[in-house]
Amino acid sequence: MEIDDKIISYEISKHLPGSTPNETRKIQEKQVSDEQKTERTDQPEQDAIVNLSQASKEAQQIDEIISSQPDVREDKVSALKERIDSGTYKVDHEGVADKLVDAFIDELF
Repeated sequence: MEIDDKIISYEISKHLPGSTPNETRKIQEKQVSDEQKTERTDQPEQDAIVNLSQASKEAQQIDEIISSQPDVREDKVSALKERIDSGTYKVDHEGVADKLVDAFIDELF
């Protein structure tokens, strides 16, 4: 079932006190005019011009730089693997503990 705005406004205006057939016709003409305006705006007339702020241009450049970087830095991974395999990699126990405590405190507040 399709709802037609013309029928609805006509039916409503019939039941309004003091409405005349002339007023009803004016309402219908306005609806037709509004529909024509809508049809014209749906058609692309020309390309839109967009001016970006400096901050948005910088954000776009940063996004492009980040997306061009690899997800895994193979050079760092291979260096850490070598240090672990050779036994020269030392864990900073106090640094790890400090970060765990800081993370726990951040969760509390």
